[in-house]
Amino acid sequence: MTTVRDATIELLRQLGMTTVFGNPGSTELPMFRDFPSDFRYVLGLQESVVLAMADGFAQATGRAALVNLHSSAGTGHAMGNVFTAYKNQTPLVVTAGQQARSILPYEPFLFAERATELPRPFVKWAVEPARAEDVPAAIARAFVVAMQPPHGPTFVSIPIDDWDRDCAPFAAPRAGATNPGDPALLAQAAAMLADATRPAIVVGAGVARDAAWNDVIALAERHRARVFVAPMSARCSFPEDHPLFAGFLNAAREQIVAALGGHDVIVALGGPLSLYHVEGHGPHLPDGARTIFICDNPAQAS
Repeated sequence: MTTVRDATIELLRQLGMTTVFGNPGSTELPMFRDFPSDFRYVLGLQESVVLAMADGFAQATGRAALVNLHSSAGTGHAMGNVFTAYKNQTPLVVTAGQQARSILPYEPFLFAERATELPRPFVKWAVEPARAEDVPAAIARAFVVAMQPPHGPTFVSIPIDDWDRDCAPFAAPRAGATNPGDPALLAQAAAMLADATRPAIVVGAGVARDAAWNDVIALAERHRARVFVAPMSARCSFPEDHPLFAGFLNAAREQIVAALGGHDVIVALGGPLSLYHVEGHGPHLPDGARTIFICDNPAQAS
């Protein structure tokens, strides 16, 4: 047997999450006792900054980053950037301290009465383990869920006294979630694009997330397709100095239709073509245009 802290540290090491972003308070300090030398702690001025740093780090590395927040107050402080990470489809494992289990019935200062409800609906999965020894398994599941497309943040609430409890070692799971797409549908999409007389491509953040920058350039050049950036795209997915770059679509229905007018095949890659910010009227696509939408988010596809 070992402690929850030791089992969790070894799990994080196996998962490659040895960089921790945080702003610790009293309920998190036991996690960092005897902090290992191969880990690093990135301290932020306050929780919203901490989460933003982790968001950028996760996007740059392509792996879920670990964020440690201070109880309910720190989680609340970070919520604006939890929302941003959720919209960015950024994989994060967010942990937050909780008061000791023995005093939870007395509503202690800073405790989270319904810890898993606080970050919803902007996390993919949230849990406060029923037993201290379930903490490593909860973090492992949070990592797997965060890394499943569409990526996003997950949340684990951990009572302060869990870290020193006995716990069996926990091996990191091996999980994958890559999807090459439906060959028949991809062939149909390729045929539509090949037959197009004036095609357009709309790129979203998924192009950058999947490192498809050069592939999209090659696709656009092969078909002489103008390339637009999807509304509110969180990443740079096409060079803005390229001759085929056509600009940014506004998050308004009429303006999107006007910008794409005259194109007979529109290929939207890695993000929603029809993301709106204001009320609109009329058609969602130019007359006569056919659309191909390829993404990693079933909600967007729906």
